[in-house]
Amino acid sequence: MGAFARRHRRLAILLYVLMALLPVVLVVPYLVPLGRPDTEVPLEDLVTANGRFVDIDGMSIYIEEHGPRPARGTIVLLHGFGGSTFSWRHNVPFFAGEGYRVISLDMKGFGLSHKDFGSDYSHPAQAELVADVLAELDVEQAYIVGHSMGTSVMLHFAHAYPEMVLGLVSAAGAVELGERSAFPGVLLRFGPFRRAAGVFLTRFLTKERAGVVLEDSTHHDIVTGEVVDGYYHRIVTGDWQWSLLGMTRDMHRNTITFPLEDIAVPTTVLWGEYDRVVKREDIDEWKDRFSKGEFHLIQDAGHLPMEERPERFNELVLAFLETAGG
Repeated sequence: MGAFARRHRRLAILLYVLMALLPVVLVVPYLVPLGRPDTEVPLEDLVTANGRFVDIDGMSIYIEEHGPRPARGTIVLLHGFGGSTFSWRHNVPFFAGEGYRVISLDMKGFGLSHKDFGSDYSHPAQAELVADVLAELDVEQAYIVGHSMGTSVMLHFAHAYPEMVLGLVSAAGAVELGERSAFPGVLLRFGPFRRAAGVFLTRFLTKERAGVVLEDSTHHDIVTGEVVDGYYHRIVTGDWQWSLLGMTRDMHRNTITFPLEDIAVPTTVLWGEYDRVVKREDIDEWKDRFSKGEFHLIQDAGHLPMEERPERFNELVLAFLETAGG
């Protein structure tokens, strides 16, 4: 048998194998059922006395409002990845008590808000959502506080709507300055692959694993069963697995492409000295680029300084607000 014939035979065998595997690839992911959350809490049971839903372009977005009217000013709190309005439970009462109107929201794909695969979950799109929510609430200007991923959304918002921003506070800011590959998004547009990823997520993200992630994110021993429940129950609402995959698809569009030096409002950057999620060298890449910026290290805290050291966090933010004009 000649070399050409042998290569042809090998190619034919490979083709037959691929043809045999194709039905498996296309069908099997749909035969495996999605996993179920360890515990499920009805959505309405997670709505607080100060919480409600607003309709933004057909999406149900959960918000909470606290504080007096009229107020000294408005503070908008933007949670991090995996977070929600629950993340600010130690901070909202303090700032409301200081006379501020405090608005926290679950961004789309998070907490009690709208979740699906088709929505745009890029940070510029989340910034547009924040603008729409503030318009719905008749807020013309506000101080914005962003934790981790919320910092990126906050910066995109400040770039797109500078006239609405009185000041910015970043807590453990996760900011992407370099380009990311769009390849994961290409894979996720293939239905069977997306289904297989959804099956994996629903079986992998247990309450126990959520607790491990929280423990890895903190320096203090604050991760009680109540805290794990608070995060986990809000993560696994609705079509949460598809929204997480939508975020993965869109993450390559989260990069900050505009000069941070152009942000002209007062800005403060807070970072916990034991943060293992966003390291100090990550913060140093961008923290000094603001024209009116300052930096504060929060001692004895990890990636969740507003929960681990709430009194210190609140003290630093209030001092910033008062200096910035609040």
